[in-house]
Amino acid sequence: MNKRKKSILSLFLAALLLVSWLPAPPARATAADPILRIGLYYGSNGLPAANLQNVTGCGSGYRLGYFSGDQFVSLLETSTVEITVVKDKQLYINEKKDYYDVAPASYHTVIRPYHLQTSRTFSSASQAQNFAQSLSSLGAFPAYVNGSYVVRIGQYSSTSEAQAAQRAVSAQAGAVSVCGYSESCYTVTKTGTNTILFELDSGGNYLGIQPMGAAKTQTWFKGFKYCGAFEYKRMQGNDLTVINVVGLTDYVKGVIPYEMSASWPAEALKAQALCTKSYSMNSLGKHSSQGFDLCNSTDCQVYQGTNAANANSDSAVDAVYGQYILYGGQIAQAYYHASSGGSTEDVENIWTSYVPYLRGVEDTYLKNPVNWSAAFTNETVAAILRSKGYSVGNVTNVYVSHTTSHGNVDGLTVEQDSGKDLVFSKSSARSILNSSAYGVSILSHRYTISGGSGSGGGNVGGFTINGQPFSSLSGMYAIGSGGIVGSVSSSSLSAITGSGTVSIPATQKAKANSGTYTVTGTGNGHHIGLSQWGANGMANAGFSYEDIIKFYFTGVQVGPAA
Repeated sequence: MNKRKKSILSLFLAALLLVSWLPAPPARATAADPILRIGLYYGSNGLPAANLQNVTGCGSGYRLGYFSGDQFVSLLETSTVEITVVKDKQLYINEKKDYYDVAPASYHTVIRPYHLQTSRTFSSASQAQNFAQSLSSLGAFPAYVNGSYVVRIGQYSSTSEAQAAQRAVSAQAGAVSVCGYSESCYTVTKTGTNTILFELDSGGNYLGIQPMGAAKTQTWFKGFKYCGAFEYKRMQGNDLTVINVVGLTDYVKGVIPYEMSASWPAEALKAQALCTKSYSMNSLGKHSSQGFDLCNSTDCQVYQGTNAANANSDSAVDAVYGQYILYGGQIAQAYYHASSGGSTEDVENIWTSYVPYLRGVEDTYLKNPVNWSAAFTNETVAAILRSKGYSVGNVTNVYVSHTTSHGNVDGLTVEQDSGKDLVFSKSSARSILNSSAYGVSILSHRYTISGGSGSGGGNVGGFTINGQPFSSLSGMYAIGSGGIVGSVSSSSLSAITGSGTVSIPATQKAKANSGTYTVTGTGNGHHIGLSQWGANGMANAGFSYEDIIKFYFTGVQVGPAA
């Protein structure tokens, strides 16, 4: 089944490197369904306010509290189904229930960050809620501050405004003090209003919200439905970082339909689920500096909750519950991409380190190679490189300068009239010329470059023997033990080394007098690990998900983690 074409040299190097290579253990102890933190909005995309709606409805609201590790600590319950978490700052709300830091042209409600706080503390949420209810005419609400329940009253825009109301309020509520803006405070409100339900300002605790209701509740957030709970962090006191706290199985169900069509064959979906799970467990803490494990974009894996999932994709995930891709007893780093275009690649040829199970294979069952093309000029290349920080003069030629034994490009050369060539290798051979601003997109490592009209076009061999450069194989012959064997072609050029015969990929150099180029390629992605369209082809050919995994990942097993 597996038609892998490895040279003797490659096997020799693999054996040497295997001695010193050990797979890294997962970042967190592996349970059957561990808890993950997935960043939904963060950094420059942080939110001043985040709306939630419990899908269950019918008064099934939320538990408000915080997380201690992966355990949720409930401080207070509310039956309100639509709530909004806001940072402790003055915010403006318009008719569409949008929230703004700066007053828009039209708004109807203001949430103000200064309050009065009673001197009494309470041992339970119900006691604080009852006292707040007795002061409802003053706009009182319960809060949890530095480990104690208290009651806060009113909303004011400044300290002076709160102080002006202090005497009148104390006549009803007893001694009160002014509490102002806090970078560690989270305010929970009824959506679209300035009615405050609860505040949390308790040192290092971040606000956690857990939906109540059915055994498996879901929550609407920003047009997507999510399982699990939510956590909010104000990193350095800024806008809200919004995190979905969710079990691995539910997370994978929210990844699968965005990384692979939910209508695809079950065995392909199971293989994808294993890749997603194994990748996730090896990548926990990737975004720890931002307060979560993984993000919801292509930087990690695309995750958008339950919207696009169906029974087919969900059952595929359930079928591999508790299983992972393993190498040497450890969870393997299971990279994947859309389409190899014909062959996956040895990881060290694209990224940096040798990994024994990430070896290139001929994508035998791929039925949809994803054909594509792109066009650019010398001027375009120069402009793209300058935009990426390179000092570039006049570009005179662009060509593929090296391909791997699997036929994928890992070397791209840009010639300049100054004589100083720029050579881009490994992953840069695919990414360096990509630019949405200039309309250039090289989708994979499997491509050729040809020149424009009138340039002569085509590709020619480029190589050196004993320091002598040659641009053509014409008139060259191979010599064997019995004499001349035959003419040499660029499609089957090899050299004999101490380790055996090694193929030598020919340089593809575009003769582009016009300075116009066409890139023609197949495949989509980095070519490492599982080819999704190849997995689709294997599933349609009757292979199981284990067959698929073992085809694309050399020497692995499928089973529970230790």
